[in-house]
Amino acid sequence: MKKLALFLLFLFATFGVFSQDLRGKILEINEKGDTTPVVSASIQWLHTAVGTLSGADGTFTLPRTSTDTLLISFPTYETDTLTIASSQNNITVFLSKSHTLAEVRVVSQDGSYISVQPILTTVITTQGLRRAACCNLAESFESTVAVDMEYSDAITGAKQIAMLGLSGIYSQILLENVPYIRILTQQFGLGFVPGSWMESISISKGVSSVTNGYEAITGQINVDYKKPETNQERLFLNLYGNTMGRGEMSLNTRFNVGKKEHASTMLLLSAADQFAKMDMNKDGFLDVPRNQQVNVMNRWDYDVPSKMEGRTLVGFVWDNRVGGQKKYNWKNDFLSSEIYGVHLDNKRLDIITKNGILLKGEDESIGTIASYTGTWLKGVFGQRPVEAQQHSAYLNILYSNKFGKQKRHKLTAGGSAQYDYYTCLFGGGASTGTERYTSGKVHEAVPGIFGEYSFIIDKKLVVMTGMRLDYNFYYRQLFWTPRFHIKWQATESLAIRASAGKGYRSAFPEVENLSLLTSNRSFDLYPRETKRPEEAYNAGISLVQTFRMPGGNGSVAVDYFYTHFLNQTLIDLDRDAHSIYVYNLNGDFNGHGNVSRSHSAQVEITLWPIARFEILLAYRFNDVRYQANGQWREKDLMSPHKALVNLNYSTRYDKWKFNLTLQVNGPQRLPDMSGNPASTLPEYAPTYCILNGQITKKFRRWEIYVGAENMLNYKQKNPIIDAANPFGENFDATVVYAPITGIMGYAGVRVTLK
Repeated sequence: MKKLALFLLFLFATFGVFSQDLRGKILEINEKGDTTPVVSASIQWLHTAVGTLSGADGTFTLPRTSTDTLLISFPTYETDTLTIASSQNNITVFLSKSHTLAEVRVVSQDGSYISVQPILTTVITTQGLRRAACCNLAESFESTVAVDMEYSDAITGAKQIAMLGLSGIYSQILLENVPYIRILTQQFGLGFVPGSWMESISISKGVSSVTNGYEAITGQINVDYKKPETNQERLFLNLYGNTMGRGEMSLNTRFNVGKKEHASTMLLLSAADQFAKMDMNKDGFLDVPRNQQVNVMNRWDYDVPSKMEGRTLVGFVWDNRVGGQKKYNWKNDFLSSEIYGVHLDNKRLDIITKNGILLKGEDESIGTIASYTGTWLKGVFGQRPVEAQQHSAYLNILYSNKFGKQKRHKLTAGGSAQYDYYTCLFGGGASTGTERYTSGKVHEAVPGIFGEYSFIIDKKLVVMTGMRLDYNFYYRQLFWTPRFHIKWQATESLAIRASAGKGYRSAFPEVENLSLLTSNRSFDLYPRETKRPEEAYNAGISLVQTFRMPGGNGSVAVDYFYTHFLNQTLIDLDRDAHSIYVYNLNGDFNGHGNVSRSHSAQVEITLWPIARFEILLAYRFNDVRYQANGQWREKDLMSPHKALVNLNYSTRYDKWKFNLTLQVNGPQRLPDMSGNPASTLPEYAPTYCILNGQITKKFRRWEIYVGAENMLNYKQKNPIIDAANPFGENFDATVVYAPITGIMGYAGVRVTLK
């Protein structure tokens, strides 16, 4: 009885704390000592999804949660974190200028959270990335259903992503708001981003801001690397190894340059090697390719107080992978007709510089972004040699100004230019003998202009509308890209967002689908003169509701997005089991012509039943179909149904952390393989589950972690069709819908010196 009374007293006290709202005001002090309110600053409780925006006079009201740490951020201001005592009910916060280029710096939070910005954006934090091994970007989405990870084939080890049921090529992938993974790097580029380098990943669904270009149709993924001026790690070392024979090492260092500390630099290193040859299903082919990678980047961040700020990054990656039959030796068996192997040597160079100059007043600035990317790929798929290269240059000049009463208006305008040159040469299929296909030398130049206007009505309503005009010299066509976003804070705990817009994309199926060369199908490409850019509309709506719980503030997020293609480049694996057909779908909203569309709905529930225990429940449904010859066909190799359960618990002071993730993948349609007599694949792949777990023990300056992936040991049977005859016409390793390796254990250590 006594214990029950104490429990009821504790419960009453807990809800008593929750019932008291925190009130406050966000102000700025200028050089003369005068104060002005900061409108629409983001105020959010750390470790929760509970947040709000400051009003026209800088004031805010925020429901209490179990945490006492408050995160305050706003573009061009330094992010601040405060510890709020339970007795404090009213606070005043003064923000200091950081002269950044329209960037909100967010300190590390547990797991992930939904940003308060008008575009629906989920941010995966450093702590969220560490809940799994996260060796690279491709493996960083295990705790979300917003992004699906897809298997490209059963030989190269390449992994790709999908959003809203559509391939990742329709999602723009950025590195600190700079286009990063495009064209030739679509197949393997996700593996070029080491997990230990990342500070956070921002996942935006639907069309994004016009300032970043016209390409984002289904979403945008922006990766933020660790920054020397905000990162407290003077030295970070991560060592990782798994039971499949893979080892990795990552090392990050940072230090200031100069006595006034107006410049700082960071060196990031990563090396990985797949030592062992694994063939667990005994088909004679390696389950995981022998893969060596060396990745290095040096970044410099610098500023002149009250005048300018900038950062420059230079990176290089070398990726060498050897797959195929276990006895294949790429040095001796190149283009062998007896031993099948895949050897790919990939090199990439990146140079990125971003600089901002303050004009009259600190609310007006000009920013510039310039980058160069060079990629060189050379290798072989069996008897198919491949040689490709890409050179890309990007320039973006932005003018930003906040004006009007209480700075409620914001205008961003500017111009950009994207130039891509690539060439690709690869061999034909088994039925074409020594025939070789080439894309020739493609030069694509796209200059454009854009404008984006935002209007803030107190803290209740934010409207953001933009448009850009680009001229594509390759297609000789003008791209008109309108986009619209709105966020309504209906109540303190309910946010409603809506978006609509248009997007374009240049399709280069030859280099964007190199993994298809792991089959002996022949290619039937459309005539070059009939090629058209991909063009689509996207619209969506979302609701995010927060509520109070004993362990923190829970949330329910529901969203729906619709994508309609006016033209789409289709990779058709159904028409003929021995050929790959590539052609354009084209249509309109009245159903004329062949069209393609996608419906995507998702619900995500975050619960905090007790302190430090988080439960994430999610489900998403995708209905993706295209029309060919007057008939609708369901997209192949895409699971319409996916569910996720993610459990996270940490002891006090995060000394121990426990993470468990269960993914349930529903049935998915497989390509029509009835014309391949060696295939035993069904029409639909079965439902399967993936269970991953990790335990982390934290010490003062280091931590150790152990975990396992695919603990239910589910594997796709016979992922390679006709593996015994790799040079026959029935050989095909491209129909992969599930893991081809079973349970994998891993362990690692992280050392941090601050």
